[in-house]
Amino acid sequence: MKVKHRSMPVIRFHEGTLILEDWDAKDAPPYFRWDHRQRIWRAMALYYPQILAFFNKRDVKVRDEAVSFTRLDLRPRMNFELHFYQKEALDAWESAGSRGSVVLPTGSGKSYVALKAIEMVNQSTLIVLPTIDLMNQWYDLLTDSFGTEVGILGGGYHQVAPITVATYDSAYLYIDRYGDCFALLVFDEVHHLPSPKNSHIPQMSIAPYRLGLTATYRRLDNRQRMLDPLIGRVVYRKTIDDLKGEHLSDYEIHRLSVELAPQERNEYQAEKEVYEVYVRESGVRYYGSRWERFIKESAYDRHARRAMVARTQLRRIIWGSERKLDLLESLLKRHHKERVIIFTENNDLVYRISQRHLIPAITHHTRTVERKEILDRFREGTYRMIVTSKVLNEGVDVPEANVAIILSGNASPREYLQRLGRILRKKSGKKAMLYEVVIQGTDEVGISYRRRRDDAYV
Repeated sequence: MKVKHRSMPVIRFHEGTLILEDWDAKDAPPYFRWDHRQRIWRAMALYYPQILAFFNKRDVKVRDEAVSFTRLDLRPRMNFELHFYQKEALDAWESAGSRGSVVLPTGSGKSYVALKAIEMVNQSTLIVLPTIDLMNQWYDLLTDSFGTEVGILGGGYHQVAPITVATYDSAYLYIDRYGDCFALLVFDEVHHLPSPKNSHIPQMSIAPYRLGLTATYRRLDNRQRMLDPLIGRVVYRKTIDDLKGEHLSDYEIHRLSVELAPQERNEYQAEKEVYEVYVRESGVRYYGSRWERFIKESAYDRHARRAMVARTQLRRIIWGSERKLDLLESLLKRHHKERVIIFTENNDLVYRISQRHLIPAITHHTRTVERKEILDRFREGTYRMIVTSKVLNEGVDVPEANVAIILSGNASPREYLQRLGRILRKKSGKKAMLYEVVIQGTDEVGISYRRRRDDAYV
């Protein structure tokens, strides 16, 4: 049944939302709510495709003034053949209405799936990345691939073009201004998207086409479930075991255990007793409001403060155990001719290892120019080893690296998979090796078990 209007309704984009003007039917328009302050119908920009589909199905004529998409004239400059799994991923995404996430291991070429998707949609595209390093890598890849101007939002740049790369932080800041400009959104490392802040990016965009890329879709807080309405469901998935050998490097995982030295063991047991007594008596949990209250109480309550200090000391003892560092020295001697990345949980240990073994260090304090110089020299072989905390979990492309040593980390399977992925990129004759070092009889054993609860690992 047709809805008659005295004048044709108009849809416009306005600061990350859609507004509907001249709607004079008795029923409320779908997806819209009445904005009492401005006395206008307003909807989330996310629902733009559904709104148009509803009006078309009801044969309601509306004037669409929301779109500012740009048609591209892409002429690829790089000829590359997709692997079978990349073709399958692209086909699955297209079959799902060009919406959804592709989950592939690090080093398997997720970015090439995105390049083909951009070429296929052939309309203005925003690629969103978690770090400036990744943004710079994508800028180079897109420029080399299409030979066209590429805009940059982030890292001190504010240049918008029909193809633009942006950090999550910058996309969040400006999506209310540019949410009508892009037909395709590509979210690299899409597991970052469900955070309360980042989720505004897809909500405030009218882009009908959306592609998420990640090797680690699952989150500890289970917020990955939010991705279905924001960009679509998982349309394709392959694990490391599915691709190792032919498309990723073969790899081995060695889990090595050491014991605390007697003095470290005595200190560990003393601090553990202090912490566990407080946890037992106060009912502290490692998540939710009770954990947040514990953190706040540690600022003014002496018992909570002592428990927090004990927890910090426990982590310091485990992470910096002398016998763990002795084992590291043996591993470095064994692999002195290979390309090695050492991962730790905190910066203090990074600098301690760096000074002890004269190994270049990269932390979040490392300046951009210095970081690039270290990674360039690591790639070319001038440096054979680097030590880092968390900053190289994502965004590093080093095909030559084949040994990773995890001295400490959290319980997240995602972090573990990311670190393994740093050494899996395929290279002829290469076999990757990951060492995980844990302290026997400590909480680190349980942490190691929890972070390996993923079907990507053996």
